[in-house]
Amino acid sequence: MNRLLFRPSIPGLFLIFLVGLIAMPGVATAKSNKPETGQTLAMNLCQACHVFKGADQAGTLGPPFVGMSQRFPDRGQLYNIIYDAQKALKPHTMMPPFGRHGFLDKKQTDKLIDFLYTL
Repeated sequence: MNRLLFRPSIPGLFLIFLVGLIAMPGVATAKSNKPETGQTLAMNLCQACHVFKGADQAGTLGPPFVGMSQRFPDRGQLYNIIYDAQKALKPHTMMPPFGRHGFLDKKQTDKLIDFLYTL
């Protein structure tokens, strides 16, 4: 029996992620009167793939956000992963390169890391 298997490509998954960002209200497209915090960034960008305290989605693709300051005592290492995981971790990771593609600037990434260090 010949079955076609769905094998998503990294570019295809990234495109789905981008469409989701554009389609979801409050994420990367809409400006709010509320100040942007690391927690709001994590809720908007991370919870689809990662589970963490306060998330309302059960992200199961990436590792959970627990003990982040112990797992990444070098803040620069975590920054590099968020900026471009394909360079910092491995070329075929499914994690989008948030900094390299301009989703997060340095200030936003620092806010996100500050929040992650509370987990």
